Amino acid sequence: MNQALLNILEIALTMEEKGYSFYNKVVNTTKNPLGRAMFSRLRDDELVHMERIKTIIAGIQGGSEWKINYDLLPSRGQSTAEMFRELARSHAQELTPDADDVEAINVGLDFEAKAVTFYEEHLKDAQDPLEQEFIRKMIVEEKDHHDTCLELKRFYADPAAFFVELEHPHMD
Repeated sequence: MNQALLNILEIALTMEEKGYSFYNKVVNTTKNPLGRAMFSRLRDDELVHMERIKTIIAGIQGGSEWKINYDLLPSRGQSTAEMFRELARSHAQELTPDADDVEAINVGLDFEAKAVTFYEEHLKDAQDPLEQEFIRKMIVEEKDHHDTCLELKRFYADPAAFFVELEHPHMD
């Protein structure tokens, strides 16, 4: 049994559980429909991460070779950031952020940045190709969550500027 990997997975599971609890709380308190939709998506993605990690832990503890069939896991056709941009377009007229939403975004940014850092640090030490694949996938997904929080923060700071940039990308 790979005890070092189990320790990393236990820490990762705890991080994902905290993220899930936080986003779930925000979903139930935000009044903004876009914020609610985005925090719901982030919460649900944390749940997927938790199940993925639990599957790996069970496989390792059971003494079996662990291999995740990512095709069987719930997946999204679009990134969370892409979903946010679509929702922002469709809800533009009814959105008014409040201070609690902005604070929640800042906490979410912190959660996601720490998750990316955690996985990147452990990728350096990962020897097993399956472990490396898992960590790379987690990094991609956590970066998507971070990007989503950044988009939401930009939107809340200045919706008009956000839409100008979204609808009229500048040329370099």
